Amino acid sequence: MTVSSREANPPDEPIPSGAPVRLPIHSDAAIAIGIVAFCVAIYAVTTTFPRMPTAMQSMGMGPEVFPRLLLGLLVVLAGVLVLLSRGKTDTPREPIPAMVYWTALAMLAFMGVLWLAGMAVAMVVGFVGMGALWGERRWPLLVGSGLILSAAIYFMFVRGFGVPLPRGLIGDWLF
Repeated sequence: MTVSSREANPPDEPIPSGAPVRLPIHSDAAIAIGIVAFCVAIYAVTTTFPRMPTAMQSMGMGPEVFPRLLLGLLVVLAGVLVLLSRGKTDTPREPIPAMVYWTALAMLAFMGVLWLAGMAVAMVVGFVGMGALWGERRWPLLVGSGLILSAAIYFMFVRGFGVPLPRGLIGDWLF
């Protein structure tokens, strides 16, 4: 006979400090809720995108359509995650490594550099900074590869496809 956590620890008795905390729902369902909440927030951002003229919309999708398609796919996959977790035991997970949080902060810093200095500078800073964060210490290789990758992306998009890259606040002031 198995004993539920409520029978083992009645509500008026504290849970032992070394015991893992159990969520009332499966952790996969909690993750799915977080994914859906993220999708709702980003969908709200897509409502601020500028509308294309009607003549341009007949030629293709507006700027909000592709992100919304990806958000819809994420919501569907979150639903699949919930369905697959039904009836399974919720095994304890390893804690998320600190490097994941540092990488997320580095991506936010990249967005700040992009806003301020533009894509060309942000790519170099991002490649070099992320490489250094992940432990690369061969600085000539790191800086060289950051410059080469950034130049390749710049020439492919700006020269090859004719797509201008964001210039940032400083770039808008200078040009």
